[in-house]
Amino acid sequence: MLQRQSSIPVHGFGPFASLLHSIAQQVEITMRTIAFILIVVAALGATVSNAQSAAKTTAPVTVTAVEPGLYAVAGARVQQVAAAGVQKITAMPGKDRRSIAVESPWGYSYFDYPKNVKPVPFEIWVGGSAGGATISAPGFNDTNKADYKAAIDAIISHAIKSTQQNRIYMQGSGR
Repeated sequence: MLQRQSSIPVHGFGPFASLLHSIAQQVEITMRTIAFILIVVAALGATVSNAQSAAKTTAPVTVTAVEPGLYAVAGARVQQVAAAGVQKITAMPGKDRRSIAVESPWGYSYFDYPKNVKPVPFEIWVGGSAGGATISAPGFNDTNKADYKAAIDAIISHAIKSTQQNRIYMQGSGR
């Protein structure tokens, strides 16, 4: 194997010249190794980044409503939730500023029910093993359909905005 001479001059250091020469060779090898590792990490980072942006252009998901009639009230909005990258929305009255919990790949958001909206409980899950979305609202019925529609519309709008803000922050663009 052909050994390359170090480009770092070490003459003039007397008995320490061979030691300095050995250290210079080790530093040069280490720097090449670090450069190689950085190139590999950068390439892998670009692959992950491209995979996340490709997730935005997904096909419509299949929405399952647990309670009868709930799909007519919220099915189209759940499609928007999935397209925005939201993984889960949990709305539970009585928890003040943490009544609404939003989960996404870019973090969690918590907020209270919007003013002038009746607090009604519901949950939306996106993804999972089937790849679809499920919405459940245990108290939903025909008499409170308007309350649920108003709450779901207002909460989903806010959840999508907060998820977009989290995504922008986590991706570091600042816009």
